[in-house]
Amino acid sequence: MTTKDKVLRLLEENESGYISGEEMAEKLSVSRASIWKAVKALTDEGYIIEGVTKKGYRLVSADILSHETLSPLIPVPVYYYPEIDSTNNEAKRLVAEGVKPPFAVIAEMQTGGRGRRGRTFVSDKGGTYFTLCIGTSDGLDIESTTTRSCLGIADAISSLGFSPQIKWVNDVYLNGKKCVGILTEGIISLEENRVSEVLIGIGVNFMTKSFPEELKDICTSLYPDSNPPITRAEFLSREIRNVLSVLSEKDYIKRYRELCFVIGKDIDVIKLDEKRRGHCIDVDERAHLVVTFPDGHTEHISSGEVSVRPVENHRDI
Repeated sequence: MTTKDKVLRLLEENESGYISGEEMAEKLSVSRASIWKAVKALTDEGYIIEGVTKKGYRLVSADILSHETLSPLIPVPVYYYPEIDSTNNEAKRLVAEGVKPPFAVIAEMQTGGRGRRGRTFVSDKGGTYFTLCIGTSDGLDIESTTTRSCLGIADAISSLGFSPQIKWVNDVYLNGKKCVGILTEGIISLEENRVSEVLIGIGVNFMTKSFPEELKDICTSLYPDSNPPITRAEFLSREIRNVLSVLSEKDYIKRYRELCFVIGKDIDVIKLDEKRRGHCIDVDERAHLVVTFPDGHTEHISSGEVSVRPVENHRDI
C-alpha cells in the first residue's frame, strides 16, 4: 500500500474530524513532506480535502466519477468511461449499435476532444465532459438546440453562485474568460432523410488547474484550487437536468438575451474566411444574431463566429 493509500485510509477513519499532518507522519513513519505530497496527489485525483492551520486535514468528499456515482444522479441512462477519444464519437458509435436516446456519455478525460471548426478542446482530468444524445421525434427545435444547451449550462454554473455570461453562439464566459465548450452535431437517418438524433457535447473547466500556453489568457476554470462545494458527479447532474429543462422551455430566448454580452457591442463577424465589422443590436426569436453593418443594412446571422472588438481610444484633436 502506498503512502497515498495509507493517508486516504487515515482520512476516511477520521471522516468526522481533522487529523494533523504531524500525527499522520508519526503513524505512517514518513516525513511531513511525504504527507503533503500524498494529500496533493489525492486532491489531484478528485478527493476534496480541507486543510486548516493548527487543525490538520479533513476529507470533505471523494469526488470520484464512476458508473456507480453517476447513475443515481443522472436522469437518463449513463455510459461512463475513465478515458475516451471523444464523448460525441462514442455517442455516435452507440447509436450505430442500436442504443436509443436519450442517454449520456460521460468521460473523466478525452484524448480527442473537439470544438467548433475542428479545433481541439483540452480535456484533462478535473473537468466535466459529456455528450447528451436526444431524439428529434418529439418535435425538438433542432436549430435552437445549441443556444438552449448553452443557457442550460449557464444556469448550472449560476446555481453555484457564479455570474456567467454568454458569447453568441454557445460559449460561456466567466470574468471575461471562456470556461465552457459546446459542440452540437446531428445524426442523419438515411431511411427517413432527416436528423434523427442530436448530440450535445459539453465540456466545462470545473477544477482544471492549468491550460496550454496559448489558452491560459483566454480560458478559466470554476475551481482552479480544487475546492468546489459539490462533486463533479453532482455538477454533471445539474448540467444535464438544466439542459433538458431549457430544451423544453418555451420563452428561453429572453433569458438568453439577458446573459449574451455581445448585444450592444461592436463585433467582427467571422464566417468561412471572411471577416466583417458590424454592430450587434439583438438576438432574434430564432436565436440568430441581429447585426447592422457600416453600409446601413441589417442581417440576421444564423451561423459563424463573432469576436467583440476592443473599445478604441479616441481623443479630441
